[in-house]
Amino acid sequence: MMQIGLIRHFKVKIKSPGKFLLSADEMIAWFDEYAAAEILHTAVDLRGVDWQHCLSSPLPRAVQTANAIFPGEIVCADILQELNVLPMLHKKLRLPAVIWGIVILTKSTSNNAVTRQFKQNISALVDEILEKHDRPLLVVSHGFVMMYLQKELLRRGFSGERFRLPENGKVYLFDQ
Repeated sequence: MMQIGLIRHFKVKIKSPGKFLLSADEMIAWFDEYAAAEILHTAVDLRGVDWQHCLSSPLPRAVQTANAIFPGEIVCADILQELNVLPMLHKKLRLPAVIWGIVILTKSTSNNAVTRQFKQNISALVDEILEKHDRPLLVVSHGFVMMYLQKELLRRGFSGERFRLPENGKVYLFDQ
């Protein structure tokens, strides 16, 4: 039986943007700060599995999480990074941060070349995982990435704990 654990990186220590209306460039700058911010280490229930391999997003918050919970070698995979739709933002708009969040979510889930390529890359990653791994594998990434990984694993006959928006620092176990 193949076991794959999906875990979202630990929570990030950062405050929301300080002003009400933000330009696209200010929102992108805030995301850059988010990418470099410290994380809040917490205890993780590894679900009683003796994880043999670990894949991680190369972003610092994911690598730090992986290092905190997995004692062995961690392999970074670029595809496990968050989907980057920030270059698609309209540069002349000034919006509240919450509205920017909705715009980013809409762009991330809409049918465009960036999301189509992202989905193809996730599918190819799962192909590679299933070809190369037959022992329990822990995957440390980001919420949006995990949603697509979950869909792909379920499509391929895995069963597991379903989620809409995964919690930080929680392992979601999938078996085949």
